[in-house]
Amino acid sequence: MTAIDGPTRAAPPRRRRPRTDRLASVWLVAALVIAGIGLVSRSALPQPLWTLVHVVTLGVLTNAILQWSWYFARTLLRLPDDDPRAGRDAVIRTVAFNVVLVGLFAAMWTARTIAVVAFATGIGAVIAWHGLALLRAARTRLVSRFAVVVRFYVAAAAFLVVGSALAGIIAVAMLDPTAPAWTVDLRDRLTVAHALVNVGGWIGLSIAGTLVTLGPTMLRTRIDPHAVTLAVRALPLLVGGIAVAAVAAIGGIMPGVGIGLLLFVAALIPGIAVPLVRTALAKSPSTYATWTMTAGLAWVAVAVTAVSVGAFAAPDAGAFRASNLPWIAVLGIGGIGQVFVGALTYLLPVVVGGGPAALRAGMAVLETGWPARVAVRNTAIGLLAVTGTTGTDLSTWWWALVLLTFAADVVLFAVAGARQVRVRRAALPPATSNVNHPPEPTPGGDGA
Repeated sequence: MTAIDGPTRAAPPRRRRPRTDRLASVWLVAALVIAGIGLVSRSALPQPLWTLVHVVTLGVLTNAILQWSWYFARTLLRLPDDDPRAGRDAVIRTVAFNVVLVGLFAAMWTARTIAVVAFATGIGAVIAWHGLALLRAARTRLVSRFAVVVRFYVAAAAFLVVGSALAGIIAVAMLDPTAPAWTVDLRDRLTVAHALVNVGGWIGLSIAGTLVTLGPTMLRTRIDPHAVTLAVRALPLLVGGIAVAAVAAIGGIMPGVGIGLLLFVAALIPGIAVPLVRTALAKSPSTYATWTMTAGLAWVAVAVTAVSVGAFAAPDAGAFRASNLPWIAVLGIGGIGQVFVGALTYLLPVVVGGGPAALRAGMAVLETGWPARVAVRNTAIGLLAVTGTTGTDLSTWWWALVLLTFAADVVLFAVAGARQVRVRRAALPPATSNVNHPPEPTPGGDGA
């Protein structure tokens, strides 16, 4: 409507979406607290290793995946704001997942076998719903050439459903004194398979699919023209690699685990890594988010390769678990942890929104002293990789440095969000100062 036609009518405000991403932040704080307690006393919490691993993988990372997979699916599939799969249903799934997850921790800490199996089944059910909702959306709204990367999220969800089933069997072997002999005999093998499908399948595929579009977006440049095609070709091999490794683990064939993981790496390099490297060569990382992401991906490559090679030397699943614990720690904290922080550093200001001035205010906080933060954390991780993650006084100091850098991230996330909200509100007229208009990112920088 033009001025001659009368006064311009304000556009109706977009509905404010629940900020379920905050749940990942809450679990991140919990993970830091639990890790800190573990540094002081390894026996202060029941099931300390299991607790820390699952607070990170299920609490932090799975909440992040539930949130951000739909955030990107909404953009890539061009779902309307009122689509229940990405709106109401996604919130219900996230809330249900967290209720079940709290129950799972309580059941494990009190050694209630039936409850652990029930809650593990509940997690599998929520993730199955998540994957099916994504599959239905992708089948009906493939309107962007980038939308095919949603297939990575669907495949990832299938792996976590399998991992949840394995978790129930492992819980019986761990906690039930009358457990069938076969579950006890296979416990180490099932645990390795459980870790492979959950970390490699659920988390690995989710990260790989996201990076296809998020990587170039973070670098503020166009996506490699062949990136989507290469990613789609790589997906069956990535799935096959994890499947081979998991089946081999259950069968006690440790070289088969190594072969499966190397197949996964061999598919990951041309399918995901090469297009990202080409993009980075065109416009190199220059921010805390991009350098943290780059460092994390480098540690993922190092750790996965080391674990793959180690599988060939391991005589059985128990020895494989014991010998690779240091590399699993490096993979989690140095690799996946930094990828998560790098992505969140970029995405959080976008979600809070508020226009260019507010975005700059938030990013300025997040970039505080970033070269030193990146250098300290990765030097400490390197020392942990070289000297071992446990058993020495020095490793405790390296862990402390790593945890302090992540704690600094959490504090800066909170400060940046608060400052950005203040700038956003100050820039809006009083009548609309309570309206949230988070802009949607454009994956790859060239319009999805």
